[in-house]
Amino acid sequence: MRVEAYNTYASIIYQGNKVNKRMPNFTPQDNLYAESLNDESKQLKNVYYDVSEFNPLNFLGTAYISSKAIESVQVQENSINLTPGTTVSLGEYSGQDVVLHVGDSSISMFWGSNPIGTDYSKRITDYINQMINYAVDKYGFPDMSKLTKEQVAQLWKVEKNQQNVIYKLGGPEEYDYLTKIGGAVDCLIRVANGQMPIASLSHDVYEKIKTGLDKMGIDTSRPFYVNGQKFVFSDDGVLRYA
Repeated sequence: MRVEAYNTYASIIYQGNKVNKRMPNFTPQDNLYAESLNDESKQLKNVYYDVSEFNPLNFLGTAYISSKAIESVQVQENSINLTPGTTVSLGEYSGQDVVLHVGDSSISMFWGSNPIGTDYSKRITDYINQMINYAVDKYGFPDMSKLTKEQVAQLWKVEKNQQNVIYKLGGPEEYDYLTKIGGAVDCLIRVANGQMPIASLSHDVYEKIKTGLDKMGIDTSRPFYVNGQKFVFSDDGVLRYA
């Protein structure tokens, strides 16, 4: 058989071979391949049904599930397990550690005994609701007009203490960055556990995941494991499965 093709668009010439043994009869199959490409039953489609499957907000707040990877591997070098009940430090600031605690469905952050980030917001909201006996205004928000002068003074002390915490952590920008690391780690846990697509993360989240892992003692310049799942950061800072 002799096949002549000078480029990808050239015709194929089939030439018989004069031998005594019976040879198969070759015929072009272009039509068959074209039909296969047009056959909807053989096409890959509807892999993702909606853009919401890439929205990280749809995965946050739900309970963490157990990673299948962590159940099947032993402790690896350059690894960390972020499972419910785990507490890790993000470093010392003004004499106290910023601690990240993994709960059943979310990340909590503290500087010493002081809650920071969303944990502070939740605590102060609960505090106010208790003071006003959960009264709300016409818009459904806590009715601050129900606060007494003594309660306002007490809230002012709480807020003043929080402003001091922010100052001790390096100011508003550093404080905000630290608290956002907690949110990024939450996303990382869900990706590692297989309950959130890695494609839903933004480059900004990649950066904060990398910073958080570095603070936890993980060498992100080489492959690492989180909950048994192996990851690597590309040269342009993108988190990938290794």
